[in-house]
Amino acid sequence: MHWLRMRLPYRLNHVNLWILEDGEGLTVVDTGMNMPETRETWEAVLTSTFSFRRVHRVIGTHYHSDHIGLAAWLCETYGAPLFMSLVEWATARTLAIDQTQAFFDVQMAFYHRLGYSPELLARLQAVGNAYASKVLPVPPQMHRLRDGESLSIGGRMWRLIAAPGHAPEMMCLYQPDLGVLIAGDHILPTITPNVSIYPAEPEGDPLGDYLGSFGPFLDLPEETLVLPSHGRPFYGLWRRIRQIEAHHAERLQRVVSACASPRCIIDMLGVLFEDGLSDHERVIASGEALAHVRYLHYRGHLAEITGADGVMRFVAV
Repeated sequence: MHWLRMRLPYRLNHVNLWILEDGEGLTVVDTGMNMPETRETWEAVLTSTFSFRRVHRVIGTHYHSDHIGLAAWLCETYGAPLFMSLVEWATARTLAIDQTQAFFDVQMAFYHRLGYSPELLARLQAVGNAYASKVLPVPPQMHRLRDGESLSIGGRMWRLIAAPGHAPEMMCLYQPDLGVLIAGDHILPTITPNVSIYPAEPEGDPLGDYLGSFGPFLDLPEETLVLPSHGRPFYGLWRRIRQIEAHHAERLQRVVSACASPRCIIDMLGVLFEDGLSDHERVIASGEALAHVRYLHYRGHLAEITGADGVMRFVAV
């Protein structure tokens, strides 16, 4: 197994990719974002370190651009098939090519309801489909990854574990003989993954999905080596899961306290995040704030109020 780190143009400035020797070829797990620098790095690595092997399979853990941005290029260059869960593949395929007016109208209406000002909405509209600029449209065919099934890589069977929350059907890969878990963005060593509600599913409950997803991972040995998509590999799987659960419990309590009087989602950014967010970070943060609010709303801790201005507000009950 080989660890390849690619640069990202954000405050979270890298993504970890994994290259597994697989017989006479290579299986690549995640690809990095569609940027010239990322493609150049792949070309250098594959023509030097792995000049004796070709990529014969590309696995995408989930649809986010830093994970499958260059999947189409790797698949086309090497004639390699793409392996993803159905939901992640369909989401990536749709988002990468959707330039319809309906797509943009839904986005504007969604962020207006969160309390975005006209100035923020105008800047968001000017960006357009941000996802499409960071990812090549994924191939029109794929091999489906399913929760609980196994995949043979390098003569060993890797078990697939679905990990909803950060993405709807992200797949992690576990190899029991090696004691290794390729965790994607699901379990990270020092930060927590963004768990957001997006315009396509405005009344979803991704935080409920995320907090309810840990059972299969707590069944793995505590001494499992976790290979995360951000940060460094680590041991202490159970301990880290408990830390993540405590982190979200504290943030949920903070939201309830802040909603002693009605608050819109933009108001909640100052409750959950530090100041100085970029426009890109604000979009991510507002989706995560909404996920926390909806989690509490669905469990009877908050009530929703929509005013004459069309903005959603929530108050503790």
